[in-house]
Amino acid sequence: MRTDNPVMQRFREDPRSFFKFLHVFDKEQGKVVPFVLNDEQEILLDALLEHNRVVVCKARQIGCSTLIRAYFLWKTYVSVEPETSVILSYTRDSADHLHSIDKGFYLGLPKPLQRKLSKQSSRTLTFKDTKATLRSFTAGGKAGSTRSFTFTSAHISEFAFFDDQDDLLANVMASVGEGQIVIETTPNGPGDKYHELVLGSPGNGWHVCFFPWHKHKKYKKKSQFGHPNVPDMDENELKIQKDNGLSKAQMYWRRTQISTMGIEKFKREYPSSIDEAFMTNSKMFYPTDIVDTCSILPMKGKIWEDDEQIIGDRYYMGVDVALGTGKDYSAIVIISGTTLQPAYIYRDNTILPEDLAEKVWNLYHEYHEPKTIVEADGPGHTVLYRLKEWRVKNLYKGKTGKDWYTRGENKLKIFDHVRSLLCNEMIDAFPQPLWSEMRNCQTSTKGIPGHGKGGHDDVLMAFCLAQWFAYLEPTPTFTQTRQTMIEKFKSKARARRIRAMGPIPYRRKEW
Repeated sequence: MRTDNPVMQRFREDPRSFFKFLHVFDKEQGKVVPFVLNDEQEILLDALLEHNRVVVCKARQIGCSTLIRAYFLWKTYVSVEPETSVILSYTRDSADHLHSIDKGFYLGLPKPLQRKLSKQSSRTLTFKDTKATLRSFTAGGKAGSTRSFTFTSAHISEFAFFDDQDDLLANVMASVGEGQIVIETTPNGPGDKYHELVLGSPGNGWHVCFFPWHKHKKYKKKSQFGHPNVPDMDENELKIQKDNGLSKAQMYWRRTQISTMGIEKFKREYPSSIDEAFMTNSKMFYPTDIVDTCSILPMKGKIWEDDEQIIGDRYYMGVDVALGTGKDYSAIVIISGTTLQPAYIYRDNTILPEDLAEKVWNLYHEYHEPKTIVEADGPGHTVLYRLKEWRVKNLYKGKTGKDWYTRGENKLKIFDHVRSLLCNEMIDAFPQPLWSEMRNCQTSTKGIPGHGKGGHDDVLMAFCLAQWFAYLEPTPTFTQTRQTMIEKFKSKARARRIRAMGPIPYRRKEW
């Protein structure tokens, strides 16, 4: 089929005219049926046609991945350029399944519409005349496997389950350039890159499509409420029904799902809101109801900085050092000794330890020689060596004169100290990456806090180090001026929270 004939032109102008010729396998009917878009797919298609960066937050089995595959086939089919559109998936089975949808769509086309292929395999479809290609491959949870490929658009499936989401997305964006990127996944907990993309929309350039479970017409089941051994809806269920305008059939389906998977898993896999989609679990180290009442301060690139330094204040600096290979982040956090709030944050996963040492040196002078604590583990030795060589004063020394090493008990100690500050209302606002890391901090089986899968805790570590050094310092006698500053800060913080969230029950003790 020629790419310049009237039919192709009509397809190019309107993907829905192309979709009329596609077929899908319907599990419920057990047969192949015409591809008819549901309400959610219609909304998603409009978003894909309008936006170049789309992230989908959804309940399971709504049909988003099928629509995305139909859309990418259409893009490749009508293209006159040798474009390459790829599927990046977490597992081989998932990648193969998505590509099988592509092939099923193509092979189901009427024969006159089946353009000649130069290549057809388990992972590739290439049109002979334009060389436009659909390809799928598995990143296997690792971002590095994408570096050797060049492509013009990408569909990233199950993005929330990749080990290093930051690196993966950076590689894809570098390859695609101005091309289209679509992220489709069910959430895997709060605080990761996926959560960051959703929270940052639309200011970050990404368009979010959120589809709650109850908008999908198939999620209902004939109500058995009131039958023997089936209790009527309780007060909470009645409220959920009223707030979302749900039928008894929808509410009964909801109850049956919860009975098999539990309420926490249900809310994550079948959310009613974005907050539910990223709901924490019982492993969360910091109380999320408290973290969520704190203000989130936007980050400008790699740096966040308070508007002005407090005259006469003493500052504390925590430094967490990484290798600078694009994976873990190096982080610098400076806090005010007066208010204990962040004053400066730096976060970068490409800076080398030697360069980080120079940055710490410059900040050391800018913030009037703050008390500085550097995690000595791993590449931290390089930074410490440089700072000692430059005769930096105010470096942390333990009771035995040793540097700080983050061991299990030490990490728990400093993270728990910050939790105490948080629960006692002594910290009220966080720059975005610190807030995300705190919200994603989980307790391991050994009771040690750390980041969840796909997340980071580098900024949080630097913040905890700074807070711990401030805690170890002998507390000076409170002057009237200092007391006034603290009370002023607390008053502003509470007013800000009330405006943003509404009043919350008072339940935390005063200083």
